Amino acid sequence: MAKVLDDSNLTIQEKMIKVITEYHKAKREMFKDHPLGTLVRHKIKKSLFKDAELDQKIYHIVGSVGQGRWAEVPWISVFIKNLTISATRGYYIVYLFNADGSGFYVSLNQGWTYFKDKYGTKLGKEKIKKTASMIREKLNTIPKNMNLLNIDLKGKGDLARGYELGHICGRYYDVSNIPSKETFITDLQELLITYKEIEGLIGQRSIEQFNDFILLQEDGLYMEDTNNEEQYQLAVQHFIISESVKNTYKVNQKKERPEPIYYKGGQKQWTRNASLASMAMMLSNYTCEIDDSHKTFISKSTNKPFVECHHLVPIAKQDEFQYDLDQLENLVSLCPLCHRLIHLGRDEDKEKLLKKLFDQRKDQLKRIGIEITFSDLKVIYGCQSE
Repeated sequence: MAKVLDDSNLTIQEKMIKVITEYHKAKREMFKDHPLGTLVRHKIKKSLFKDAELDQKIYHIVGSVGQGRWAEVPWISVFIKNLTISATRGYYIVYLFNADGSGFYVSLNQGWTYFKDKYGTKLGKEKIKKTASMIREKLNTIPKNMNLLNIDLKGKGDLARGYELGHICGRYYDVSNIPSKETFITDLQELLITYKEIEGLIGQRSIEQFNDFILLQEDGLYMEDTNNEEQYQLAVQHFIISESVKNTYKVNQKKERPEPIYYKGGQKQWTRNASLASMAMMLSNYTCEIDDSHKTFISKSTNKPFVECHHLVPIAKQDEFQYDLDQLENLVSLCPLCHRLIHLGRDEDKEKLLKKLFDQRKDQLKRIGIEITFSDLKVIYGCQSE
């Protein structure tokens, strides 16, 4: 039977030291109702709320030494309730105890499950690490002593690896050099300010919407707006489409409308896939689909005539269509002059280009569920000519 731990008069950092120094011994004892589990799950939680003066209406704290058996890495997490109350998703502060008993970390971290479910284990590891790096670059309130870039929990399991990959910022406490209670609590309070900055970055979005937004360009996706147009066209130039990739794309198939991306204020926007646009340019043999004799310059990236990709039915109108507008059938290759003309030219000149492209593509568009008349297309482009 486990010996009852006398921890009633311990300070918060002394309780943390007790966990790290006595955990290995506890793991050789019965798991159920072990006093060390009570210390992690309840007593440290109570001390954190009291010493850091945390509002229980705003924050949620959970401690764990495992479920049904001892965990390799015990942990204690502090959550902003509005963001998440689960270590499997979202962003939170977590105390992580090294598997070898050498010390513990305080880490601003993120849930691994979202990335694993969306991308699979292998690619998910790359995505969560990239997200941590990108968020770190956006933050302005990281405390000077919390700029540790990587953590090593000395563990072998998936849980330890997930925490290591999800780490954004934090610091390490060596078991032989734990700071005072005041410093320990100050560290938490300062890191909470950074945590709240993440809450501000997320805004009105869900965690999933925020993560999708962060990884947009990493996933080869670009918003359809003026600010992203040049980046999108440059990205299109850099994708090299192999014959094997080309052959995997299924043409003439309806594809359900994707989920939009959300800005901080909750406004939604649709995205374009740069690799798909690159394929469209390749299929056009890098010529202008208005007139393949139109001259342009040689692109440094492709070593082919420079052309740009254009959605005949603009992505901005995705809300009005049941099926995906970002498909090869809706992508046309244009020389820079024709591309500018179709956006900025006189109505009568725009209409001539639109009519030619519409006649070329209307049957293909219909096969993938994009049904539109030429009159409606003219309205979308603001053409007033009769």
